[in-house]
Amino acid sequence: MPARSIIALVLLFALSCLSPAPVAASQASDERALREFYDLEEGKRLYGQYCAFCHGERGKGKAYNQVSPPPPDLTDPAVQRKSDADLAMVIHEGEQGTAMGAWKWTLSEKEKRNVLLYLRSLAR
Repeated sequence: MPARSIIALVLLFALSCLSPAPVAASQASDERALREFYDLEEGKRLYGQYCAFCHGERGKGKAYNQVSPPPPDLTDPAVQRKSDADLAMVIHEGEQGTAMGAWKWTLSEKEKRNVLLYLRSLAR
């Protein structure tokens, strides 16, 4: 067998081993990493201070419905399926076209991650 064919087969084999991980496994891995470096109780405290007014004590989004669109249910699977990066960006920058403001000037990066960790725990 020519050397090129062998190299091609080795490359195909190597590429076949690089299949993407399922989203659930990836998300579980993200959560484990978050728990190792961030504080769930601090996230809960910050959520209560900054987020519960609109999103409700348990994240159901029914606390403050005087805005349009109303705050989302943070326990909803559609919200929980969003990546940590996407949710962190919403916390940081806010959400255009909604009442969700940016917290980039109020919360440190670590505090935003603590809140994100707590948001993930709401779905359980």
